[in-house]
Amino acid sequence: MIYNFALSERIDSWKNKGEYVSYFKQQNDLTKLKEKYPEYKWVYSKVLQYILRTLDADYRSFFSLFKKGDKNARSPKFKGKKYFTTMVYNQSGFKLKDGYIFLSHKYNKTPQKFKIPDKFKFNKVYQVSVFKKGDKFYISISYDKKVKDYVNNNKYQAFDLGIMKHTGVNLDGKFIEFENK
Repeated sequence: MIYNFALSERIDSWKNKGEYVSYFKQQNDLTKLKEKYPEYKWVYSKVLQYILRTLDADYRSFFSLFKKGDKNARSPKFKGKKYFTTMVYNQSGFKLKDGYIFLSHKYNKTPQKFKIPDKFKFNKVYQVSVFKKGDKFYISISYDKKVKDYVNNNKYQAFDLGIMKHTGVNLDGKFIEFENK
């Protein structure tokens, strides 16, 4: 797991040399890591970079809290073998075509495609995340939603959210009232 490799490198460097390992150094070392561990070539580079950014953000948060004297500040910990790191494809590594989203990969001959429900229409997709919750995997899509311009239809409603009852009235004088339970 790339998170654990990077965390181990940071801990070892601090203990042995008293030096901080930066995100940029670890990002530049990804090529060497892929040569040593070819299975990482299967993962899109931006996904690995995002995991390194997450670790870097975890460290920055820890140091910030520690400097402020927070007694509950805890340094990042190693992830267990059953832990699934969220895979984030930001800016690239995915494409949308014919109602499907395709995730980038080099070596797998089986296409990684997922059906997008017809009710979703995307203007521009910024990021796709694959995460695990329980025994199921999910895809989260961050996109730019085209918002329709406001059209004033001259129909207004008012609501009173009272303690005992909620009351509503529209411009035509129609009342609705129901008890707050």
